[in-house]
Amino acid sequence: MLSFYRVLTSFLVLLLISACTPTPVEPVVIPIAEHCGAESVAIDRIEPVLTLSEDNTVIVEGVVSASFQGENKLRGFFIHAPSPRSQRNTNVNEPQPALFVRNDSFGPAVQVGDRVRIQGEPDQYGGALALANITALTRCAQNQPVITESLQLPIEYVAQLDRLLHQRVRITHPMTVVGHYQLARYGTLDLATERLWVPTQITMPGPSARDHSSHNFLRSIVLDDGSELQNPALVPYPAPGLHINNPIRSGDLVKNIEGVLVKVGDAYHIHPVHTPHFEATNPRPHAVSLPGTGDLKVAAFNVLNYFNGKDGFPTPRGATTAEEFERQRARIISAMTAINADVFALMEMANNGFANDSAIADLTRGLQAAAPAGARYNYVHVAADKVGSDVITQAIIYRADKVAEAGQAAFTTLAPFDTGSRPPLAQSFRSLSSGAEFTVVANHFKSKGSCPSDINNPNRNRNDGQGCWNQLRTESATALARWLRTFPTGREHRNYIVLGDFNAYAMEDPLMELRQHGYRNIANRLAPEGYSYVFRGEMGSLDHILAHSSIIDAVTGIDFWHINADEPVAFEYGMSHKTPQQQHNWYAPTPYRSSDHDPVIIEIDSKLLLLNDKID
Repeated sequence: MLSFYRVLTSFLVLLLISACTPTPVEPVVIPIAEHCGAESVAIDRIEPVLTLSEDNTVIVEGVVSASFQGENKLRGFFIHAPSPRSQRNTNVNEPQPALFVRNDSFGPAVQVGDRVRIQGEPDQYGGALALANITALTRCAQNQPVITESLQLPIEYVAQLDRLLHQRVRITHPMTVVGHYQLARYGTLDLATERLWVPTQITMPGPSARDHSSHNFLRSIVLDDGSELQNPALVPYPAPGLHINNPIRSGDLVKNIEGVLVKVGDAYHIHPVHTPHFEATNPRPHAVSLPGTGDLKVAAFNVLNYFNGKDGFPTPRGATTAEEFERQRARIISAMTAINADVFALMEMANNGFANDSAIADLTRGLQAAAPAGARYNYVHVAADKVGSDVITQAIIYRADKVAEAGQAAFTTLAPFDTGSRPPLAQSFRSLSSGAEFTVVANHFKSKGSCPSDINNPNRNRNDGQGCWNQLRTESATALARWLRTFPTGREHRNYIVLGDFNAYAMEDPLMELRQHGYRNIANRLAPEGYSYVFRGEMGSLDHILAHSSIIDAVTGIDFWHINADEPVAFEYGMSHKTPQQQHNWYAPTPYRSSDHDPVIIEIDSKLLLLNDKID
């Protein structure tokens, strides 16, 4: 009986307690990312941890080293491990582990020096680890130490940059602008420790060229703009913004570069945390520089597809509208007027005949309208509707008050000039002051682009530094020399000036082949550091003026007038992908960026040609 009462009493007590206790509720769940300092995954242990877990979510803590939040930026920020290096059991030469946090719209804005705790899923960005799909982000502290690594170029091996990916780095020395092809599109500049040569401009194709290519890569980096925008309305470099009167030229210096290192393709980019300092150490040349000891000037000028819209706009390769063409025309005429050559060999002219409505007639009229008093311009005609079958051709304009045509203009379409390389155009002239004769031969060999896909094609890229179609260009050089031995203009002398866009750099096979036939590259003797073109941050000369060895001493000077190759592509006449403000700000009817090639000009003492202007 006593046991029964005890059980009953216990039951009544429990009922009383239950009546006095509130109904249980679910506890408030605090996201684990808000527990600052609690357990988390070390940045450099994320991938090993994930291999042991079914959950793809991790929690990390780190210090914000650089922030690029916002739609017009990288939409995220970079963090590195929070522990000072002195407290870690790691090699002191190793940088703190770091990653990128893709933060499109989640959580608060962060500041450099914030210690943050983040929950998200591992991803890849800029060649290294990232967090994306962020589900929690907490700022735990402010004004924490931020580690900045020092970077000195050239490096010895690529792994030195790989270990610094997503680190905040400071380049400890000035860098040189070597290219700006993507400046207007992506806001980037190619930088290096000094100007870089195309390998085959200064060394032989093959192993030497490959070694020099590695040499260039190890001293190069890309200055980015902290953004993923294409064709931004404001191109930031140089500060306060790119303008035709505030250019950034290859050869200019950049100092105080500090930012975060990422990898894009095979290139290493720095997104700066503050605006670098630019110094215009390669100012625009205002005039051609020649010694003035000769009496004639001959120029080679690739005019970047001068199409006058004879059959309407858009044109096959040039201006797309009449307005664009007028911008192009004014630039080309401005450059040619300043060059003031007595004979111009022009490449990339529209191959639309010689009548009054042709491109060559139009350019000659424009040049005459801008000419100084007494100057009279004319152009060379050939006995054909056009020169070859390509949409572009070479053309020759000359000052009729200084020289006179002395032969029958000629060209050849025999192989290999029937396809690929454009037919060479030759005409002989007589100096009106000395009476000496010389022959100008304008050339435009096959480009390095549009490589054959067939591995057995002899014109494929052999990775020797010469690009594809090298065999065709070399065959063109051989055929050119043989054709000139026939005296195609009817004037039997060897006073040949062979010039144009050979699409081959100075040490490549086509130039070596022409040398074997007696044609000397004048730059080798008078301007060994001359260049006419910048491609992927490397400078070299695709444009050459050669003279037959028998008259080489008559050439008194040469100048590569750097009005184009060192200037931003953004300044070209085209108007697409530019805001109305950019169309205005990036254009002026001056010589600068009138083309993508620099003109090359030589000076001749024609009296010295008299000794060789007849063949016995």
